Amino acid sequence: MTTSSRLVRRTLAVAAAALSALASTAQARNVRLMEPVPDLTRASRVHDILGTLDLRFGSDSARGADLVRRDLVVKGVGTTKINDVGEGDKVRPADHELCARAFEDAVTQLAFTARGSRASAIVGVISNYEGAVFDDPVHYECHVGALKAAVTLRAQLARGAVAVPVMSPPPPPPAAVVPLPPAPIPVAPDAPPPPAATFQPLPPVPAPAPRP
Repeated sequence: MTTSSRLVRRTLAVAAAALSALASTAQARNVRLMEPVPDLTRASRVHDILGTLDLRFGSDSARGADLVRRDLVVKGVGTTKINDVGEGDKVRPADHELCARAFEDAVTQLAFTARGSRASAIVGVISNYEGAVFDDPVHYECHVGALKAAVTLRAQLARGAVAVPVMSPPPPPPAAVVPLPPAPIPVAPDAPPPPAATFQPLPPVPAPAPRP
């Protein structure tokens, strides 16, 4: 074997080891995020996916509903691919963007199954990543790796009108405590005015006695 062949083989081995280490690092990343549901349900793309379907998060939202299918589990995946032909993002999207793509994928699967089951609402939606339940009416759980994100949802499919869960309003904030004004400093009463002066006429001076 020539020296150049040995050098080429050594270079390929080093490159393969580097790629293997990079892949191991990428697979090891698993960031858990709690993403807000209201921000995404107002987004135009999710609205288009749902159409006339109602989407309610939190197990309490399924209370009293006429269910046509129970415990439907879907797993949505968000990747750096921006379209079906395989073109990828030039810059890796932020974790929140990958979570949004995974959420859209999961909602698409729920909507497709709901229409096939003639359901009118997707209720009781909770996060169920690897069997661990995260039940929250305003957040979903997302796990992000180096190249993709995953969102696992478990839902109930219902038909007919869905009652809105009654939620107690938050307690009013405590009233601001207004400090009492300081007590007035006592002031000594004014001294009474001196009595008015009275003048008594002097007695008349007796006349001198006449001399004898």
